[in-house]
Amino acid sequence: MNFRELRFARAMKFTIHEINNRTDLLPGITLGYQIYDSCAEVAMALKLAFQFANGMEPFFNDTDSCSKSAAAAVPALVGDSYSISSITMTRMLGLFGIPQAAQEEGICVEYSEVFYRTEPRSKLERVANVIRISTARVIVAFLHEGELRLLLEELTRQPPPPLQWIGDAWIVDPEFVRFNLCAGAIGFGVPRSVIPGLREFLLDLSPAQALKSPLLTEFWESSFSCSLKGSSEGARECDGSEDIRALQNPYTDTSQLRITNMVYKATYAIAHAIHGVICNDTQCDKSAKFTPWHILDKLKTVNFTTKAGYQVSFDANGDPVAVFELINFQYTKDGGLGVITVGQYDTSRPKGQEFSMSRPIIWVGGQTEV
Repeated sequence: MNFRELRFARAMKFTIHEINNRTDLLPGITLGYQIYDSCAEVAMALKLAFQFANGMEPFFNDTDSCSKSAAAAVPALVGDSYSISSITMTRMLGLFGIPQAAQEEGICVEYSEVFYRTEPRSKLERVANVIRISTARVIVAFLHEGELRLLLEELTRQPPPPLQWIGDAWIVDPEFVRFNLCAGAIGFGVPRSVIPGLREFLLDLSPAQALKSPLLTEFWESSFSCSLKGSSEGARECDGSEDIRALQNPYTDTSQLRITNMVYKATYAIAHAIHGVICNDTQCDKSAKFTPWHILDKLKTVNFTTKAGYQVSFDANGDPVAVFELINFQYTKDGGLGVITVGQYDTSRPKGQEFSMSRPIIWVGGQTEV
């Protein structure tokens, strides 16, 4: 189980509970939700997106509980944590348009390899050997955390010469600092943030609550190596002495809230958009009918600030202000690698001042200059 991804899902539940307890946002309206596991597969994410699109009626239903009606509205989706899956979903559903363009200029590309974690191990070994025998000393790794983990574990068996890694979303995942061959890695990531109340919500979990969800049952049993009421053969039975507050894993670690904050902000943005469609200053119309396109139009005009002071708004194209941190894997005082912020890119700043550095980059080999 990926505990970090579980934190993302639980963060969405936390956000919806927070919204439902507010009196100034969607008063009298209770938001429902469904969370699905895409298994980090584009095909599965697309299947689930179509299930939402085809299986639900495109209007708001005023029943007391979403579970009581197959026609409960799904006016918007929060995308997958895997960006390729989200891009595929949004293109197919037409809720958002995310243009992409890439080109190479003045760069010698020695090789380009693609592999997927479900392919035979021989494919992974071949890709690793290409990296080992290559003369290229810079490797651009655009891939999901699951594939990268397999690749790094394979490379660790027979390490290649020192490489300068350039990453994408995986650069903010603390799991990868255990691989010393990634020392000096750089890449842009979502800014680090705080979400008041989230940690307490995550830790407010008992064995009885965990049993209500197969996912939480798996989390509890994996974390404490015990079985909840005989649900896992061969394991000792959980006896109530398990202390979730003593756990140290990606689920309980709220020191690096990056993607988690994107889930939080996206969920709030949808709530504000729905509010703009069916509510006035004092009350909401539970019988209002609307389509996802109405929500899309309102999403482009939402402008709010979260509890922690993060502003959320979109431009005429529906794009948020681009703010990213430049991340560098550097050795810390305790001798291990750390996820260190060394700079920031912020499109809200004056032209020519969007990029700033806060500390030196430590490249592969410990150099401060290329």
